[in-house]
Amino acid sequence: MGPRPWENVDELELATLSWMHWFNEDRLHSYCDDVPPAELEAALYAAQQTRPVGVGNQ
Repeated sequence: MGPRPWENVDELELATLSWMHWFNEDRLHSYCDDVPPAELEAALYAAQQTRPVGVGNQ
């Protein structure tokens, strides 16, 4: 048995949100060395953070 049609707009919206969450948060993207896009983006922003002068061990 194949996928069934959505019964109403609410079911369609939930299915779309679920797919978007998977696409942005969980899927492994080969272009990004099999890292989920959200994880790659977080690493990018973390690498761009600079420590304020005078803070931490010097």
